[in-house]
Amino acid sequence: MLSFPPNFLWGASTAPQQVEGQNFNSDWSVWEELPGKIKNGDSSRVACDWWSGRWREDLDRAQAMGMNAQRIGIEWARIEPRPGEWDAQAIACYREMLKGLRERGMEPFVTLHHFTSPQWVAARGGFENPEIVQWLARWADRAAREFGDLVRYWITINEPNAYANQCYLVGVWLTQKKSILAMARVMQNQLRAHAAMYHALKRVQPAARVGLAIHWRVFQPYNPKSLLDRLVTDLRDRVSHRFMLTGIQEGRFLFPFGWNQPVPEARGTQDYIAVNYYYQAFSAFDLTNPGEAFSRSVYDPDVKRLAQFFEGTGNIRPAAFHDTLVRVSQYHLPIYVTENGFYETDRDDKLRYLITHLEAVHRAIQKGADVRGYFWWSLLDNYEWSDGYTPRFGLYGFDVATQTRTRRPIVDVYEQIIRADGIPDELLERYGRENRIHAAG
Repeated sequence: MLSFPPNFLWGASTAPQQVEGQNFNSDWSVWEELPGKIKNGDSSRVACDWWSGRWREDLDRAQAMGMNAQRIGIEWARIEPRPGEWDAQAIACYREMLKGLRERGMEPFVTLHHFTSPQWVAARGGFENPEIVQWLARWADRAAREFGDLVRYWITINEPNAYANQCYLVGVWLTQKKSILAMARVMQNQLRAHAAMYHALKRVQPAARVGLAIHWRVFQPYNPKSLLDRLVTDLRDRVSHRFMLTGIQEGRFLFPFGWNQPVPEARGTQDYIAVNYYYQAFSAFDLTNPGEAFSRSVYDPDVKRLAQFFEGTGNIRPAAFHDTLVRVSQYHLPIYVTENGFYETDRDDKLRYLITHLEAVHRAIQKGADVRGYFWWSLLDNYEWSDGYTPRFGLYGFDVATQTRTRRPIVDVYEQIIRADGIPDELLERYGRENRIHAAG
C-alpha cells in the first residue's frame, strides 16, 4: 500500500455559484441570463440547492466517506450586496454551514472570491478598477471577524490566472474582452488584492493560514524542436503561473504584465500553496492567434479515445502532476491540492484518474514535496460555468431537475483510500501505473 503522511487531509471541493442556487446578487447571475452564454441555456438559479439547506445531506455523504476536510466558498455578493451593507441573514447561514462542517469532523478550507463578485463591483469595473483592492480587503476583514472562530484555512482568490484568461484574453466569460492590456491590469490588481486580503485576514486572525489557489496547466511545447513553440510555452507559463508566484515570493510584477515594478506589500503573502490541477497542455506557435500571444493549445477532445492519453503523448499525464508538485515544493511551503478531478465518461476513466494522480502525489511526497491534503473536484456534479451542467465531475451524480443524488463507483474507491490513509494494493493493481500502461495499448 502507498501510505500518506499522518494527519493528511482528504476532502472534496465546491464553490458557491456552482452549488448554492439563489445567488442573485452576483455578476454571474446577470451574465448567465444573456442568450447564448451558457451551454444548453443552463442556469445556476437552483444549482444543487445548497442555499435551501441541502448542503446538510451532501456533507453527510462526505462525512460517511470518512472525509476530514471540505473546501467551500463564502459568497461576497451575498454578504455585501451593496457597498458597506452587510447581510446578517446570509452571515448566519454561512456560520451554520461552517458549524455543520466542524460538527462532522471536517476542516473547512474557505474561498473568499471564486470567480464571482457583487453586481455593484462589476458595475464599477470589477478587477479593472484598482479600488477593488480596498473592496476585497474590506471583505476579507469582515469575513475574518464573522467566521474566523470557525475557519483556519483561507483561500483569498481562486484561480486568478484562469479568471483573467477567460474574461480578458479568450473573452468567453463575463466581460468578454479580448485585450492583453486589460488582462495585465486585472492580473496586477488581483495580485495587489490578494496581498491586501492576506494582511486583512492576518490582522484580525494572526494564526490563520492563508493561500492563493492557482490553476496549474503544465505547458509543454507541442514540438520540442521548434524554437517558436518553446518561446510561447515559456510565455504561457509566465502568464499563468510565475506572475503570481514571483509576485508573492519577490514582491515585483513579472513580464509581460509588468517591468519588475516593486510590489512590496505582496512579498511573503501566502502560508501555503493551493494547487488546482487537471491536465497538461501542449502549446504551439500560431501566427493567426495574436489574442493569445500567438499560441494555441493542442489536445484531442474526443473522450472516447481518452484511455490512450494516460501517459504517452496525451494531456492526461499524472507524471506532469507529479512534476508540478515537485516544482511547487521549491517555494518551501506546505502544499494542498485544492482541486483535482475528471469528468464522467462511460468508462472507468474517473477511477483511473483518481488512482494515478494520487500515485503522483505520493511520488512527489517521497521526493520531499510537503503535500498535506487532497481535494477532489467536486463533491457532486454541479454548474460548471459556461458549460452548464454538461461536464460531470462529481463523486456523486446529480440531476438538476429532480435534485437526485446518485452514488458513483468512485465514492467506494475514494472512501477506501481515505479510510486506509493510502492507496491499497488491490486498487494499485487494478487502476495504477502498470495497469494504466497496459490499458492504453
